[in-house]
Amino acid sequence: MDTSVPSVAERRVHVAPLGHERDRIVEPLRRHGADVVYLLADAPDREAPRGAVDFEAAGAADPVDTRVDLDRLTDYQRDAWTAAAEFASVRALPVELADVYDVLGVTTTVAARHGAGEEDGDRLFANVSTGPRIAAVGVAMACMIVGARPYSVEPERHRHDVRSEPLTEGVDRTVDLPLYPMDAPTTDQVAVLGRLHERADDNVTTDKWNLIEWARERDLSFLREAGASRTAKYRALETHVLSPLRDRGYVELEDVGRSDTVRLTETGRRVFFAFKHKLGEE
Repeated sequence: MDTSVPSVAERRVHVAPLGHERDRIVEPLRRHGADVVYLLADAPDREAPRGAVDFEAAGAADPVDTRVDLDRLTDYQRDAWTAAAEFASVRALPVELADVYDVLGVTTTVAARHGAGEEDGDRLFANVSTGPRIAAVGVAMACMIVGARPYSVEPERHRHDVRSEPLTEGVDRTVDLPLYPMDAPTTDQVAVLGRLHERADDNVTTDKWNLIEWARERDLSFLREAGASRTAKYRALETHVLSPLRDRGYVELEDVGRSDTVRLTETGRRVFFAFKHKLGEE
């Protein structure tokens, strides 16, 4: 793990799934001087959209005021929360740990909140050892996208009955995981996915010209230098937005009369939830 000294204004922010662990959550935070800790508590029935984060509730002083279902937590999960709060600011977030896109979206939203990867932002670290494998994948993918540091924690000993005790005990060492760049959708592409999602929810079809008119009203960047002609606008939409989204399986086109209907795929819907933090407060 990167242990170099941060600047005066820089904070170390950690994300850790609150799985069947105690020591592997708490000890790396303590050893490496975590300032802010986001614990991802499993919420398999949560109704919020994938990737949604209520930062105000997460920062509540009383755990009862967070959106986490405290009755679902084991004694050792509660203890991990309490122990981390002794030396760091802990914020608990409900996340469906079995949904890779929810984990991915929440982690990237946290990263955006703290300006991770930006010159004046905080440093973001994420523990991929303390939740189910799907959660680990979501956290690791988020780190690749935002340029954060994932780390793995190897236990000293293993236990087996997670209903009564943590799966492991103690910490042997932490291991850096490799970083790989990920070709994330652009802000314009995420915005178009959001438009398609909104229209689909209203059972309204969307053609290319509808997207162009909508993008023009919102001054999306792909149209700014496209030229005034209708043909140029179509070409810009296809080149910068639809073609890349179609190649990745996020949208589909259907010929309807003289126009093309653009449809959002289920994969595209999930990708929108994972990357909607790019749209900021919108």
